[in-house]
Amino acid sequence: MTTQHAFLDAAIKKIGNRYLATMLIAKRIRQLYHGAPALVAHDEEESHFTITVREIAEGHLTIELATGSLLIIPPPPTYHRNGGTPEVASASEASDIP
Repeated sequence: MTTQHAFLDAAIKKIGNRYLATMLIAKRIRQLYHGAPALVAHDEEESHFTITVREIAEGHLTIELATGSLLIIPPPPTYHRNGGTPEVASASEASDIP
């Protein structure tokens, strides 16, 4: 099994429904294609599909069942050791892209 298949299986298990996972993957790929920032570190040669299934498998994306809306779950804040303010990566812009 390739790594891509492993991420896909993990994404489907995370969503709990193969059909909903497929819808979420398609919607997120469209967002990435239109310039939305990726929520995971990735290489330039990685496909939008691979980035998307990794985002879902790692818990950065889910789908709201009541509305079918794509939900982007921001990563937890990263705190500096010296007590500085947290740095939070904002992904709210990505949810506005069709």
